[in-house]
Amino acid sequence: MKTIVLVLLVLLSQKSFSQQNVYTFNNDNLLSESEIKLGFESTKKNLPLSYVLTPVIYHKAVKNDTIINYVTFAINQKIAGQETPGFNFVYKQDSTFLLLNKKLPDFKLKELAGNEVSSVQLLGKPTLINFWAIYCGPCIAEMPQLSKLKEKYKDRMNFISITENSATDDNLKDFLKDKNFNFQVLENGEAYKRELKIGALPKNLFLDKDGVLKYIQGNYPIRENSILIDIDDKTNFFTKIIEELIEDTK
Repeated sequence: MKTIVLVLLVLLSQKSFSQQNVYTFNNDNLLSESEIKLGFESTKKNLPLSYVLTPVIYHKAVKNDTIINYVTFAINQKIAGQETPGFNFVYKQDSTFLLLNKKLPDFKLKELAGNEVSSVQLLGKPTLINFWAIYCGPCIAEMPQLSKLKEKYKDRMNFISITENSATDDNLKDFLKDKNFNFQVLENGEAYKRELKIGALPKNLFLDKDGVLKYIQGNYPIRENSILIDIDDKTNFFTKIIEELIEDTK
């Protein structure tokens, strides 16, 4: 019996040590820790001395024997007397990512014309849900490119926008007149945003035809010089995600 237990412990130990860690900035690239460190050092060099950079792992996913670590670089103002930290990962779970590969909670919200829209109505084809607010500059900046996605894929996918703002109190119709935004806009979504534990905006959620959350993204893809990437660019992972979800419906 002792021999059997010892063998099992050895096997479990080997399995745990065989797991490989890879890292991603929540796109389609998987990187090694050394590659993340190179990016960290490069970013750090371009920061003013009054700021500190921290590599944060905000979600972990296990796929076979691989641990996928979702990484971001957090930039914070340096506290007086604080030593400049080195390259050390900090783990801080983003609760929204705990919903990945699960059916998104149902909602019933009203569009600007007053008609109620239910999440049940979205089933049968993939959905992109864009969360935004009128105070969010990056949300407004990405609207034209998001609209181009809808123009390209038309009715092969649902394109829904949820804002915490109110059509009446914030006069959303007038606000959106010159924004070139063609998504179906749903108002008063603050409670639903809290239910999903969404913090920073914008947030773009990609659902499959069954309403299962498959991808979570922040801003529409941009280049290092802050220029929005064209929808037909091969590096645009929004387009890659949409085409994958549409292909899965065939």
